[in-house]
Amino acid sequence: MKVLITGGAGFIGSHTVDCAIEAGLEVIVVDNLSTGRETNLHPGCKLYRMDVASTELRNIFELEKPDYCIHLAEKTDLNETMVVRGLSPNLRGLIYLLDLCKEFAIKKLIYGSSAEVYGTSEPVPVDETAPCAPVSCTGMSKLAPEEYIKLYGALYGLNYTILRYANVYGCRQKRYGSGGVISAFLETYVSGERPVIHNKGLQSRDFVYVSDVAAANVDTLSLETSDTYNIGTGTATSIMDLFETMNEMTNQRLKPVFVTARPEDHLHVCVSYQKAEQDWGWKPKIHLREGLTQLIGDFIYQRFMDKLSGVKEVAPEPISTSMLIRRMAVKKAARRLQTSSF
Repeated sequence: MKVLITGGAGFIGSHTVDCAIEAGLEVIVVDNLSTGRETNLHPGCKLYRMDVASTELRNIFELEKPDYCIHLAEKTDLNETMVVRGLSPNLRGLIYLLDLCKEFAIKKLIYGSSAEVYGTSEPVPVDETAPCAPVSCTGMSKLAPEEYIKLYGALYGLNYTILRYANVYGCRQKRYGSGGVISAFLETYVSGERPVIHNKGLQSRDFVYVSDVAAANVDTLSLETSDTYNIGTGTATSIMDLFETMNEMTNQRLKPVFVTARPEDHLHVCVSYQKAEQDWGWKPKIHLREGLTQLIGDFIYQRFMDKLSGVKEVAPEPISTSMLIRRMAVKKAARRLQTSSF
């Protein structure tokens, strides 16, 4: 059996490639390498460097004739205005991919969505029956593709599984951009900057390790029915507790800088995985401390290898903690002036 994995050179994608090859599947990867790395890829897969929205993707379907498709490719640095107006650049590639899945009678499509489609909730696990009310661009940009996939399922009989991931972390995670709070904390240990925490760190997240997510992506290929599942641990960890745990594990005594919560910051995100466990036996295997141990080791190794090879990963428009504090002070002063003018 052959599976095509879009975004297979990325963080979650490359682990999914490893898992699929381990399961005995023939793997084809489509990735434009804008954020993914070719070095992430298992030597047993075949890579086609192209964008999912490219018309050349049809040639790949004709040539390779994949049986399954796992769609993980997406543009993560989304323009807020475009998403709010329904112009997410990810939709074009998704709809083109859906047309190809219909034309070439793909047996199953797996889509990597996000728990952010639920919006915010109390720090208790929410199940798949919870209403979707995203309060971020990421949540909205994930919910729209879900609805298109369901539409193709209803109109054309496309067999699909939508997986709503909690906060995924682990080896090969990006150190910048949308890489996640855990990698951001690790970066501050290296740079010497004080870590920045929004909202006093009271907000909580459900941290699920990437190998568990990859296993879910591959396991669901065998499901005969179309459905939506949460992929998380069912455990909420506050950002402050996470920071203190990482300080302890790395023998650090850093003190964070607390800044005002951003509008897009969810208060709590935590999902129940009971439905996945009941329907096909999935449950998380890697607990947070074990996952952090693996990630810290990988982080150190990657830094060492990058130094040997001369690779420098540069953050886009880097902002130091001191600069961030100054910006916050300017914003507060501007608000005071605006209030006093009335």
